[in-house]
Amino acid sequence: MGERTIFESITEFDRQAENCLLKYDWKLFEIEKQLNILRYISPLNTEREKAKFMKAQAAGRQYNPTLEYEPLGPEIKGFCRDLEKIRVKMEKCRHSLLAPYCTNKIDKLLYLIELFRIRGQEPAPSDFGEKMTELYGSPPERLVLNARSNLKKYREIEEVETLNSAAIRKGFEKEIRLSGLDWELRPARGGGAKLAVNSLRREIYIDDFARFPENSIRRYLCHEIKTHVFRAENGKIQPFRVFLSGFPAYGETEEGLAVYNEYRSGLLDPATLKKYSARVVAAAGCKEATFSELFEELLPYFPPDKAYTHVQRVKRGLTDTSLPGGYTKDFIYLSGYQKVRAFMENQAFESEALKVLYCGKIGLENFDLARGLLEEGLLKAPRFLPDFEEIKPAPDL
Repeated sequence: MGERTIFESITEFDRQAENCLLKYDWKLFEIEKQLNILRYISPLNTEREKAKFMKAQAAGRQYNPTLEYEPLGPEIKGFCRDLEKIRVKMEKCRHSLLAPYCTNKIDKLLYLIELFRIRGQEPAPSDFGEKMTELYGSPPERLVLNARSNLKKYREIEEVETLNSAAIRKGFEKEIRLSGLDWELRPARGGGAKLAVNSLRREIYIDDFARFPENSIRRYLCHEIKTHVFRAENGKIQPFRVFLSGFPAYGETEEGLAVYNEYRSGLLDPATLKKYSARVVAAAGCKEATFSELFEELLPYFPPDKAYTHVQRVKRGLTDTSLPGGYTKDFIYLSGYQKVRAFMENQAFESEALKVLYCGKIGLENFDLARGLLEEGLLKAPRFLPDFEEIKPAPDL
């Protein structure tokens, strides 16, 4: 069903079918919240393996880290059974507009669980990384060329990281308080991400051991709180939990909107664009390259510590990082930014478009659906939006 067809059918919104879905939408949300699936992608031994890698690199030897992860617990079988039951029930909500999005989410969750299950086998399957790449996709060639051009253009630009996590935490605590939010700040588990948001648990993770660039606090607040947290808070007030947990493939719009907000606030600088470009290059190269080969590819553009972090982000999920494939999802920061910016430039009123995009965690492909539901009063208007009066022109990045 195309978006135009969906939009036209909103006026005939089948409330009975959506009430049917509502019973199981909440159950799906609770399972997602308890499952917290992405914790199985974060390595547990990052610092130890990084030290081994850097020691080998200094000695002129190649070393591909062996990463360890939290094993799946016995409760996973019960989650899978419940997910399969919910899927059957949702398929019976035949006239529901939203049911197909929910069943798509269930299929992806079950596939991820199966991937993590076989990763724990002895010996681990050699095609695990390739299956991860297949799930999250690879960046298109045009995007890769653009990213490589950015790396060359900004080769000499590097962020000086002097802020500790305490300064970042203080900034976040203040913004949370001023926004009237009830979110918890927790230590990150590593894995290459200094900051992360878990919308289902209303938690923000900060790496206690990381250093951060000077003058970066405003950009982090714009990206993490004024995009990820605000969209989650608005999604929480909607009748359907999928607006909080996220539509399938919403992630590209989510990260793209966060970077777009950086751009519109005058906070997207060349060093940050260079970082997002490195993620694209790493995602493209990991299909065939080992960890150490990817590191060598990025080393001309970054200090060893940062090159390692970029590679670790894309090779997380794998145990043996010499194998092909990886967690390629991070190319969406740049691809999403380009798509969201192009989309917004075609809107008559930026503020009106943002009100739709901020009704919850939707993708650009769900824009017409969400707009129609808002117009029919079936969704609530967003409570949290970016500060339009503070938006400033930014350099053409």
